[in-house]
Amino acid sequence: MSAPVIDSIVASPSAVPPKGAFVVSIVAHDPDSKSWSLAGTVVDSTGALVTSAVTVVVSDQLTYSLAQPVGAGFTITPRAGSPGVFDCIAP
Repeated sequence: MSAPVIDSIVASPSAVPPKGAFVVSIVAHDPDSKSWSLAGTVVDSTGALVTSAVTVVVSDQLTYSLAQPVGAGFTITPRAGSPGVFDCIAP
């Protein structure tokens, strides 16, 4: 089982004044994930057939966190419903 991979970590904006707000976004993936294509079929009373597919990715759930140096004084709040996104305030 491979470790997760961090694809990017970005602060926006990357320079702020004291007490300035910024957002840190972490994008990561599970290299052990697998993609599966599931096909759905619908038939009407005349026998007309329609098929479509959806791709589902099965992977381990990733947990994101953002740490700061001891005593730095940043306020870091994970954004609800947005894994890997943190609303931050500079000291």
